Amino acid sequence: MKKAVILNASPRRDGNTDQLMNLFLSECDCECIVYNMYDENIAPCIACDTCSTTGNCFMNENKHILEDLFSCDYIVFATPIYCYSFPAPMKAFLDRLQPYYSDEKYKNPAFHRKGFVLVTCGKSGKFGIDVIEKQSRIAFIELSASFEGIYLFPNTDKEPAFTDDEICKVKSLAEKFFD
Repeated sequence: MKKAVILNASPRRDGNTDQLMNLFLSECDCECIVYNMYDENIAPCIACDTCSTTGNCFMNENKHILEDLFSCDYIVFATPIYCYSFPAPMKAFLDRLQPYYSDEKYKNPAFHRKGFVLVTCGKSGKFGIDVIEKQSRIAFIELSASFEGIYLFPNTDKEPAFTDDEICKVKSLAEKFFD
């Protein structure tokens, strides 16, 4: 059976990001593992340079997430935009991918999995979406995942409910992604 790993970067349970993620996952018929990044307590990179000499981070509290990411078929980032980027726990996780950025043994030109990004934003999101897309593309490369797309659900401060058109669009994107 295929497996999807979802990294949820929202601190709000059942908030807009969770609702978007659950709508997207409703079209998935594979095993889903959801990690809430606020529950994982990923320490920030401390620039010790251990990864560039050993190929591994000396801190390994995210090892279980990495094992799932490197054995799955689909990766989904579900995130709100905070200050034009990911919230701090997700950013800390992405920073801790440094061993994969710097070690040639992880450079694999073949993409073994697919990646997609779901984004919510209180305002328009027009600035933050570019930052999140660029960071996601780089992270997916290091995780041997192809970047399949990004979906922005903006203006959640004013219009937090999904319209029927948006529900159809999200479900259609998910059907294509979870082929």
